[in-house]
Amino acid sequence: MSINPNGKKYLEYSDEELILSARDDAHAFDAFHQRFLSKILNYVNRLVGDYQKAEEITQETFLQVYRHLDTYRPEGKTSSWLFKIATNLSKNELRNQRRRNFLGFSLNNKISNDEQDTELLELIPDRSHKPDTLAEINELADTLEKAINKLPLKYREVILICEVYGYSYQEASEILNCTKANVGIRLCRARRQIKKIIESMSPHASLRLKR
Repeated sequence: MSINPNGKKYLEYSDEELILSARDDAHAFDAFHQRFLSKILNYVNRLVGDYQKAEEITQETFLQVYRHLDTYRPEGKTSSWLFKIATNLSKNELRNQRRRNFLGFSLNNKISNDEQDTELLELIPDRSHKPDTLAEINELADTLEKAINKLPLKYREVILICEVYGYSYQEASEILNCTKANVGIRLCRARRQIKKIIESMSPHASLRLKR
């Protein structure tokens, strides 16, 4: 999918305006796809731990969006709807993996780019000193990503939704099909588990999550 070269106007559209316009405008859907492709692919990859499978799930996510354009009603954030579809498809894939006895998540199939490294580092609070070199930044991001990947799915998904992608508790509850209170509980437990995982990886690590 590609954006119409003359479609700069779509950059000014809200997510809701873009998806509603996509009903009658193929270029609007292309723009919507381009806007969210990287985020959805990164998110799904971290859930399923398989980049090739993540690409397939991401493609199916946008196909489902396209199929439901005529019936979609913007009752909440459009991006929440999109992430909910991606989450459900990812969970289906993980269930299928368990049935096939393909257990565990590969730490080798991660996406490495500046945007994602920055997002992961946002989970790290200010410390007495900040990384001065790219190597230190990459090391911190890698440590945190490995810790997140070790979380059970229900904690990994809430960390990604709330901490990495910045959704509110209400939005996360819609994406994950649970109550706002449950989102808060899962997030608290996820942070504690990440802290323990990091300490087990490096007993003297100064890395800490925000409280």
